[in-house]
Amino acid sequence: MDSRLQDHPFHLSCSRLRWLILVASICLFGGWTGCALRTVPPVRFVPIVGAQEKITTTRVLIQALRDRDVGVRAEAVELLGVLGQSADGRTKAEIARVLGIALKDQDPGLRLQAVEKLGGMDASVANKYLISALRDPNTFVRTKVLSVIGARERLAAQQQAVSTPPPGTLAGQVP
Repeated sequence: MDSRLQDHPFHLSCSRLRWLILVASICLFGGWTGCALRTVPPVRFVPIVGAQEKITTTRVLIQALRDRDVGVRAEAVELLGVLGQSADGRTKAEIARVLGIALKDQDPGLRLQAVEKLGGMDASVANKYLISALRDPNTFVRTKVLSVIGARERLAAQQQAVSTPPPGTLAGQVP
């Protein structure tokens, strides 16, 4: 080999070149393939850099319904009932679905509470789950379903009677 090439400051011998390639390969590909020397934890959620996953209140309450403590599950049903009264149509349907999940709980007291909350919601979103509760093994739960449906229908009939004027009178006139 030419002596001028060996004296050049950037000249690498074959053994040095092999070592350099080996070290570079370990550094570059070791972190990507799951090397045990990795120091950076894996990224689990990156739809957009810097974005956070949106966690809704309903999702938190669904998680609370899976708790082993009946008190936590009962509080989740109570909060779902509050949300069901003040939510928009799509959210009400989601809350009714979650209360429908609560109707499958092992505790009959919690199922009774879920029936009460469903009874306070719009019939269009709640009746599907109340019908399934009519097949509950507990007699009190089945009776409560009929009670809340009856109370809701009586309230609707009273509101309709107040809003419609008696026959023979004009709207806005007091007899």
